[in-house]
Amino acid sequence: MEVAVYSMKSLTIKNIESIMEGIASEHPQINTVLKGNVWDVDLTKDVTGVYLIYEVTNIAPNGFNGIDYSLDVFLCDNVTEINTATNEVSVQNECSLIALDMMSIFENYNKSSWADKDLNLVLNKTWSVQPFTERFDSLYSGAAVNVSLSTSYGYARCQVPTAAPINLEAPIVSGITERGETLACTEGVWQGIGVITYTYQWRRNFANIEGATDTTYTLAYQDDNAFISCNVTASDSSGTTTKLSNVVGAVLAAPYSLFAPIVSGTFRVGSTITSTEGVWQGIPTIIFAYQWRRFGINIDGETTNEYTLVIADYNTAIDCVITATNSLGVSSADSNDAIIQGTIPIISGLPFITGVVSIGRVLTATAASASGFPTPTRAFQWQISNDGVSGWANIEGETEQTYLITLSDEFKYIRVSQIETNVEGTDTASSLSTTEIGEYVLVWGALSVEAWGDTTVDNWG
Repeated sequence: MEVAVYSMKSLTIKNIESIMEGIASEHPQINTVLKGNVWDVDLTKDVTGVYLIYEVTNIAPNGFNGIDYSLDVFLCDNVTEINTATNEVSVQNECSLIALDMMSIFENYNKSSWADKDLNLVLNKTWSVQPFTERFDSLYSGAAVNVSLSTSYGYARCQVPTAAPINLEAPIVSGITERGETLACTEGVWQGIGVITYTYQWRRNFANIEGATDTTYTLAYQDDNAFISCNVTASDSSGTTTKLSNVVGAVLAAPYSLFAPIVSGTFRVGSTITSTEGVWQGIPTIIFAYQWRRFGINIDGETTNEYTLVIADYNTAIDCVITATNSLGVSSADSNDAIIQGTIPIISGLPFITGVVSIGRVLTATAASASGFPTPTRAFQWQISNDGVSGWANIEGETEQTYLITLSDEFKYIRVSQIETNVEGTDTASSLSTTEIGEYVLVWGALSVEAWGDTTVDNWG
């Protein structure tokens, strides 16, 4: 009969699990279904919805071919989500209604699913629903349900059902819940036939962690702020059973850089560039500090998220180091390098011409002020036009600051262009036009020269 008793335990508990899952699926307000002692479960304080937690607290023989079961079921909800005096009562009332519905499901559970296994289920009329408040911090309220069940085994089919290990004590996860620390999980206490073997699956927020199948697990940055547990699966010659451990967390951690800071802006002398913090992970709260660097060397006093580029930064690599700090540690990450360029020349105003506008006279160009880094080089180009408005053409070879008016310039107009150039670019500005070029006429009788159209140009532009 030992095999039959094991079978009865396994099949009954599997049916109980099926009932609990059915309750959860029919009540969308139930957030999580857990197996295990409610006091061993670290309930997530910031998750809404009702938790259904149950445990088979007692399994005792009932004569030769029967077993009695006692269940403790807790329906818990966060009473601090709405901070009112009536919230706890409202939560208890809601959970009590769910508990009553659960008892109805037990009473009307499809008996054929038990009969197929030659098992008979009897719900004893001793169950109760009582208001429940978490005894430690009073953050949770709800209903506690005590259920008494009896099963009996029929021999009509004259066969021995298969068995699977029965968990008597849940696995326990222990260790420091900080990134880099190692947690350990016990196998728990089990009953089964012959040799029982165990496998482990660590979980993060109730989802399996790929590859984490040892008895220990070292917390990684992906676990920051998460809750960790472990599923232990026990297997013997007749089947397997899985039991979830207690839940630990949330996992604390020193700052960890997920994405490096980014420096952006116009990378030219005189411009202001900025740096982001980057993306970091870790709790408790992280604070950030900035340090700008030139070729990897700190720039004194530059410790904000902005930096205005100076002449010393020309043709250097500028970056920003972000230092993240919380109570568990310090970490740094540096940004991309910004290669700093100079500035394109800019001429302020127009150059102008001084001198007498007549054949044989010399005109002089005076440059307008110009800026740019590196310091631009200056050149002039004298130009000629038939009407002083359009059709300006360079006078070949005339690139000095002065220009001698020749006979070929008669009745035409002159101007000068100022050209400023550095490695970053070029800027050009042209003066205003002179008046029409005049001529000298010789008066032989008076042995003198009369100047026709002799005009002095001064400060044109």
